[in-house]
Amino acid sequence: MDSRRTKIVVVVGSTASGKTQLGIDLAKRFDGEVISVDSRLVYKGMDIGTAKPNGEWKMQGEKWQLGHGLPMALMVDGVPHWGIDLVEPDMEYNVADFKKYADEKIKEIERRGSLPILVGGTGLWVRAVVDNLSLTETPPNRELRAKLETRSPDDLFAEYKRLDPDGAELIDRQNKRRVVRALEVTLSTNKPFSQQVQRGNGRYDVLELGIAVERDTLNERINLRVDEMVAMGLVNEVRGLRDRYGCASEAMTGIGYRQICRWLASKSRMGAEDQGPMQLISLADAIEEIKKATRTYAKRQMTWFKRDDRIRWIRSSEEAFDLVTRFRA
Repeated sequence: MDSRRTKIVVVVGSTASGKTQLGIDLAKRFDGEVISVDSRLVYKGMDIGTAKPNGEWKMQGEKWQLGHGLPMALMVDGVPHWGIDLVEPDMEYNVADFKKYADEKIKEIERRGSLPILVGGTGLWVRAVVDNLSLTETPPNRELRAKLETRSPDDLFAEYKRLDPDGAELIDRQNKRRVVRALEVTLSTNKPFSQQVQRGNGRYDVLELGIAVERDTLNERINLRVDEMVAMGLVNEVRGLRDRYGCASEAMTGIGYRQICRWLASKSRMGAEDQGPMQLISLADAIEEIKKATRTYAKRQMTWFKRDDRIRWIRSSEEAFDLVTRFRA
């Protein structure tokens, strides 16, 4: 470990593994602030379907003064959380945007004498910060993108898998926007998208903690979480976002949102005489699809993180406290 570099703690794991609570516990114990590393939590108004932490937005005091006003942070159980509600759901926000944001936040947190704690399950975003990745700056190819968007998700994924098999292992194949962008970059540059991310010299002294949860236990948590989201008003949240932004925006392609969007579209056609080729689904079907897609996503997350032998896998908060104590000594 290099004492000259800023020390940061990173908490990773699959969805529903308990990352949020561990991040809060660590922040309380070690005077830390949390930076969310989740590609869905950056969107405003998407609260239930992303399991966004429940907190209160508060203006911070003089300790946080940056020379251009006092920042707002989401206070969750007394802990400042950053990286949440950064953009509207119809705006593009990518890994390069997040890396720049996170690097700036880490500097601010260090200046305050606090411990930066990155918490999240978006693997590429974690790696972008930890490994100081240089990210592709390939500009949008609007003409190519328009052609790709006319094709089905399965067709797009099949071509992407042929051109970039490594990248295809990790991408959400049902997230059409992301597959289109990966294909767009691959075809525009004649180089696989996954090979256009280069590791740089690390900026930080990093302790990475991974939360290990048994598969059956995790699946039960996921199923319960989805049921709770529905009970909390997921359908109304998606309906409101659809009415404002439509279902084709990048944010609305996420798990939970795309399935409810599909059900809403199906529901609106159930009474029509000419239903066309669209396959009608029930709300129960949509909920089961959300559970299945979330379980599959959790498995992909673990596949990604298990490849990194730097991650220390833990099963309790006490293990995490001990590792962080030694790391900061």
